[in-house]
Amino acid sequence: MQHPKTTGHRSLPAKFFETLEQEILLSQDMLAILSEEQKALVAMDMQSLIRLSGKKENRLSRIQALDSLLADLAAELRPEAHGKTAKLAALIPLLNPEEGEKVSQYRKKLTGLREDILSRNQINKHFAEDVKTYLNDAISLITSGIADRPMYGLTGLSRKSSLNPPSLISREV
Repeated sequence: MQHPKTTGHRSLPAKFFETLEQEILLSQDMLAILSEEQKALVAMDMQSLIRLSGKKENRLSRIQALDSLLADLAAELRPEAHGKTAKLAALIPLLNPEEGEKVSQYRKKLTGLREDILSRNQINKHFAEDVKTYLNDAISLITSGIADRPMYGLTGLSRKSSLNPPSLISREV
């Protein structure tokens, strides 16, 4: 049996693989949250959107914490790269073949999940922007028609046009 130092290959601590597994689980959870968010956007369910926003922030901060932990654990393997962003691909050649393959599989899985998260987040963001534009256009259309009516454009006895016509109609009116 060869010693890792004689072959130039190093081993990662078990904590590294546990952290990668946690990142995968949190990333899958984030995808589920983004799917829920998409449904809430379509239904215009504001309560759900607010709740999901908090969940997204929580998952994001937990993923970032795990990224930091992975960077610290990788720095132990590559002290020369301390303070730089840890890249899983850069670790693979330093590891024994079995661990290198394991890290490679985790890397592929995480890369796919991160791409899916970014894609779904972009879709939700664009959908929200489209809905916002639609609602603003609808409000403008409604309020511009009312602002043109003489009753809304005149103030008191002066019969002069108001400088500040209503920009939003109260729901009570």
